[in-house]
Amino acid sequence: MSETTDESVRLGTHVRKLREAKGLSVRGLAGAVGIDATYLSRLEHGMYESPDPRYLYRLARALDTEVADLYLAVGYRDGSGLPGFEPYLRAKYDLPDEAVRQLEAHFELINERYQRQKGDDQQ
Repeated sequence: MSETTDESVRLGTHVRKLREAKGLSVRGLAGAVGIDATYLSRLEHGMYESPDPRYLYRLARALDTEVADLYLAVGYRDGSGLPGFEPYLRAKYDLPDEAVRQLEAHFELINERYQRQKGDDQQ
C-alpha cells in the first residue's frame, strides 16, 4: 500500500460507481471476485498506487466493464495507451513473480534485437 495519487483516486471512484450501479455492496463484490473486502474498500478509497492487475481484471469482469478502462484509470499504460507487458501478464495469467520477471527479461531481449534490426534497415 502507498500514498494516494490522482490516478488511484480516479480508479477507486470509478470502481465504486460501477459497483453501486450494479447494486452490490463492498462485501458482495469482493466475495464475487474472490478478494478481501478490506482490499476492495481501500482500492475504492484510492489507497493503492499500483493495485494488483489480476484483481483489476477480476473486478472488470464482475462489473461488466473493459479491463483496459480500469488499467487506464490507474495509469497502467505504455505510450500507445495500452497496459504494459507486466500488468498484462499478471492479469491474463496467474504466474508467480519470478515467471513474470523471466518473461519480461526475455521480451526485452527480443524487443531490443528487433528494434536494433529495424534501425539498421532504416539506415
